[in-house]
Amino acid sequence: MSSRVREILSKCCVEVGLVASGATSAYAPMQFYKKAEQYAVDEQFALIRDESIEDKLLLGVIRRVTKREPIVSDRVRTPFIDRPEILDPSLLMPYTSAVVRLYGEVNVAKGQVEEVVHVATPGSRVFIIKDGSFLNNVVKVPLKISVGAHKYSGWELPLDASYVPYHIGVFGATGVGKSRLVRGLVEELVKAGYRAIVFDHSGADYAPHIKASTIGSKSITINPPTIASVLAAKARLTWQTYGEYLEVAVLTYMHNEQGVGVQGKRGVKWSKREFVKHLSNSMSRVGARDSTIAKATLFIDHFIPDEFFDELNKRTIEPSDIVREAYEEGLVVVDLSQDTDLVVKQAIVADTIEAAWNMVKSGEVKVPANMVFVIDEAQNYVPEDEWTICKDAIETTAREGRKWGLSLILASQRMVRDIASNVRANLGTVFFGRLQTQGDLRELSTYLDLSDVSDSVVANLDRREFFVAGLMNPLKRPILIKVREVR
Repeated sequence: MSSRVREILSKCCVEVGLVASGATSAYAPMQFYKKAEQYAVDEQFALIRDESIEDKLLLGVIRRVTKREPIVSDRVRTPFIDRPEILDPSLLMPYTSAVVRLYGEVNVAKGQVEEVVHVATPGSRVFIIKDGSFLNNVVKVPLKISVGAHKYSGWELPLDASYVPYHIGVFGATGVGKSRLVRGLVEELVKAGYRAIVFDHSGADYAPHIKASTIGSKSITINPPTIASVLAAKARLTWQTYGEYLEVAVLTYMHNEQGVGVQGKRGVKWSKREFVKHLSNSMSRVGARDSTIAKATLFIDHFIPDEFFDELNKRTIEPSDIVREAYEEGLVVVDLSQDTDLVVKQAIVADTIEAAWNMVKSGEVKVPANMVFVIDEAQNYVPEDEWTICKDAIETTAREGRKWGLSLILASQRMVRDIASNVRANLGTVFFGRLQTQGDLRELSTYLDLSDVSDSVVANLDRREFFVAGLMNPLKRPILIKVREVR
């Protein structure tokens, strides 16, 4: 054993057991020493010292901790099962077993972690890592950020921010600390040179903590096609029948013969009475049926309050202004809670993302833009089985944003059925805390290598405890971290 290997094991680790037979390059079965059973806890980092492997330590995570007893076996029926009175407790030999799920080989001589190519020899010694700081010397990432430390070893997990363009998902039940994690991510990414636009759905998770960079949604303009979409949704008019009529009416209302100009720039004066009159005339000019005209005007008059049109007059900030501010200042939070209608929130998200696309394609913003769109309560914006105004913009970013430097961070309580499948399939990194259903963990396993993370472990995670899996994780396999507190 080299002096460097001896130093690592003596300073950072505690010897807890031996490798049992049946090891592979993926797993190493082990048994704990009787005196070390207090260390038999799932998700601890472990090192295996195999004397046949020179200057290398096998690195892994403890999983499947099980208490066994050969006399009272779960696989062999013995007389003691039916006649427990004849069992002499002194005959029992209980022991604790587990597996070490191998994540890599620590090459001590080269100071790096490599792929696992060796199989642990039975009888090799197993160590629990109590102080993971030495891993900083062997695990290196090009663009390092960090939001927390491994729960047991205290290793400040370095996340590789160069993989942010492959998109990030944050999932967990209510109250597990998703917003704290996302705030930490945003803070770190801005320091690393990214720009972020945070869409705060409730106005409670981000805007109060980042007041200086917050813009209220009621001050943001909505473009003509989106206004038409919002009108159709709010008035319960089917888009297939009324969409084109509404688009034409909105555009001609905003550019009419009296010289009224673009909303917020040249002083469009919105009025429900005037718009309904204009809609009727516009539909008549393009040959709409009287019954179709009557339904459109009646539904808008009945379902859309005057306040909606009054608020359009107060919207003066263009989505492109938000993108420019984020590009120059690094961070903008859009407080969507000021708008109570979900369709309006969706419209603002759509317009802002589309403005960013237009600006990078036109060359106004240099490529890669290194811009991240953070969408809180993402199930409201890109659900699985429902169309939304912003769904196309989000899906396009998920599929094609990487080459332009446009990225997503999506936060939601659930992954299955909450997030469209073609979006979640493009999430290169996923953080997940305590989940609402076991189906979510199974769904995650179809996209990411979860390395047999236990349902029971996930179900018992505490606040601010998350597994991180995927591209940003330097070991590429799930690691349990405790997210640090953020302001």
